[in-house]
Amino acid sequence: MPIIELKDVRKSFRTPQGLPVAAVDGISLAVERGETLGIIGESGSGKSTLGRLILRLIEADSGTILLEGEDIRALSKAQLRNRRRRWQIVFQEPFASLNPRLTIRQIVEEPLIVAKTYGSKAERLRRVIDTLKEVGLSPDFLNRRPANLSGGQQQRVGIARCLVTDPTLVVLDEPTSSLDLTIRASVLQMLARLQLARRLTYVFVSHDIETVRHFCSHVAVMHRGRFVETGTTDDVLSRPQQPYTQALMAAAMPPIPYVPEEREALA
Repeated sequence: MPIIELKDVRKSFRTPQGLPVAAVDGISLAVERGETLGIIGESGSGKSTLGRLILRLIEADSGTILLEGEDIRALSKAQLRNRRRRWQIVFQEPFASLNPRLTIRQIVEEPLIVAKTYGSKAERLRRVIDTLKEVGLSPDFLNRRPANLSGGQQQRVGIARCLVTDPTLVVLDEPTSSLDLTIRASVLQMLARLQLARRLTYVFVSHDIETVRHFCSHVAVMHRGRFVETGTTDDVLSRPQQPYTQALMAAAMPPIPYVPEEREALA
């Protein structure tokens, strides 16, 4: 049974003039446990909206969203809160996603309190310390605040907050786009290691084709709210069949500088 199954999911927003704009337009997909699905496309293609719809951080207009066999659109607020610990997200901007008034201990411990797991303070503290160590941060960080951390350290805190409840599914929404190259590589290596150790399933939203090529087992190319091409990463990115995918790849920054050739315009 797929850990994620979407059937004809749709979401529209309205412009200031009141006109509807389809952000997600009839998406269907299935993700098996342990896979990493990369979702790529231009800015405004609907990638991040889809990631939030999967976790019901925003409500879909229609369609079915099954996580581990449960229809999450049918869950009450209380039921959804109880399931949240299994389905988590890491946001693009680490500092913006962390409460600047809280210490790192409070930030990482908060999901345990909400989920009512690890009941005693001592048990929660041990869990927080163990999780921080998993993401490469020592107990020395417990009493620091986000403003005292580098961007890479802030994102590691965000990942620790996500992992502390022992989830099965994690949506990674451009988790390394705000980091420089060396920090980006170390964070991606850490995420890959944690996936193997914890048997995690990832949905990796990104505009970075080369990162998706090396990090994801499967990929879906999104354009104007729809998937135009899906498959294994090697099939889609090495042998793209659709003109939009070909144009998207031609417009991407190459890993090694080269003399630019003529590129097809993105429609």
